Amino acid sequence: INFTVHTPFILGAELCFLVQAKRMSVDFDVPGEPLYAKNEDIVLADTSIMGQLPLIALFSSFLFWTNFYFFLCIFNRHHTPEWNCRIVTGVHGTVATFLSFVSAFLIGPWPFSYIAQPSNQLHITIIIISEGYFIFDFMWCIWYMTEGPVLLAHHLVSLFGFTYVLHSGMYGSELSAVLGGSEASNPFLQTRWFMKESNLYHGFAEKLIDYAFVAVFLGVRLGIGTALHIRVQIDPAVDWIPKIGGQAFYIISVIFGVQIVKFFTQKYILKKSKKPKQ
Repeated sequence: INFTVHTPFILGAELCFLVQAKRMSVDFDVPGEPLYAKNEDIVLADTSIMGQLPLIALFSSFLFWTNFYFFLCIFNRHHTPEWNCRIVTGVHGTVATFLSFVSAFLIGPWPFSYIAQPSNQLHITIIIISEGYFIFDFMWCIWYMTEGPVLLAHHLVSLFGFTYVLHSGMYGSELSAVLGGSEASNPFLQTRWFMKESNLYHGFAEKLIDYAFVAVFLGVRLGIGTALHIRVQIDPAVDWIPKIGGQAFYIISVIFGVQIVKFFTQKYILKKSKKPKQ
């Protein structure tokens, strides 16, 4: 398939986006009351363009993911557009999961206790990186019409949540944790698709990737995710907008979960329970 895309590579905007990590400084001396109650978590000082000019940073994020996709389409043109888009999706899922893990478990604050509080610089960075990707992916899905209404609703709810957190400056801890939990199973999903397209989806490898994907989705997204969802919903300090948005996102996750459980049950449980014909 010859798939040629002519697009300008806006290197200046990408460079602006990629060098932000070098401009982030660590501030251990937080004036006034500590942001994190009873522990000494690292606070990232809001000195980079991510905090000062979020629209420019968001636009740079979108350009990065878009140009990454066009780069793949040009230099990997023997594959379909969906193949290249799924590479971008897998990379984003891996990056978002890693950064969310670092935010929650290494740097802090702990999202189950830091509820309805100001976002720190790492939260903002994670959200800007992901919102730029979701804008690109939503536009790609609309253009190629490859996804159903559930995934499109998932993207719209996610974009609304990202935008609200950036606008309010609050709830970055909770949203980063939700993002990491929801994206944790994505690399397994993309790997499964690539295996099917490459005729490698059979035998032990098929079972391994299926079991890993289902376990991570149900254990992290619906398991830990349900606990965090309840914690946010019952907290009186949380505004009604994040609660409604959280409810919408959770319902979408449950719909995905039902589809996955149905697939797994039909393939691995009911199939084994069927008796061979006499």
